[in-house]
Amino acid sequence: MMKTRAGKRIALLVVLASLTTAACAVSSIDEVLIRPDARDVQKRSFAESKSRQISYSVNLKYPTTALTEAHFAQLKKIGWSKCSGYREGWDNFVDASKPKGQERTVFQNVSYWSRGNKLLTVLMKYDSSVTKDMNSLDTPDNTQQLIVLLEDSNPGTKDWLKITCP
Repeated sequence: MMKTRAGKRIALLVVLASLTTAACAVSSIDEVLIRPDARDVQKRSFAESKSRQISYSVNLKYPTTALTEAHFAQLKKIGWSKCSGYREGWDNFVDASKPKGQERTVFQNVSYWSRGNKLLTVLMKYDSSVTKDMNSLDTPDNTQQLIVLLEDSNPGTKDWLKITCP
């Protein structure tokens, strides 16, 4: 009986390992866009929305971007093209959706990339405090940059975002 349970567990582990390997092999953005110094790497898949998300953080002083032109050149080499129709570079705003007294300044740098029917959103951001009169700061008060990569296969997303992709 023990050998049978152990055999089933091993077989299950082999199947799970092969599924995990196959899932990782589906997208090569992991190798290109996850930095070696990434902390707290999280990967999630959302079957109902045909998307997956990778997030992690790195310590970098603003306005340095975690993902550089070298990363994006590698992205182009594996078939991704940059979309247009959105504001490029760093932007900041006060996130007033937080309860009173917990407002935050968000510094964000967003780009969109397309390959076939897939859309890749690349978000680099800092969360920071606000001034006493609830305005945004000029620069973040910390060095923790959060990177969020969202790979989406929904055909209407590009239209909804009003971006143009090759």
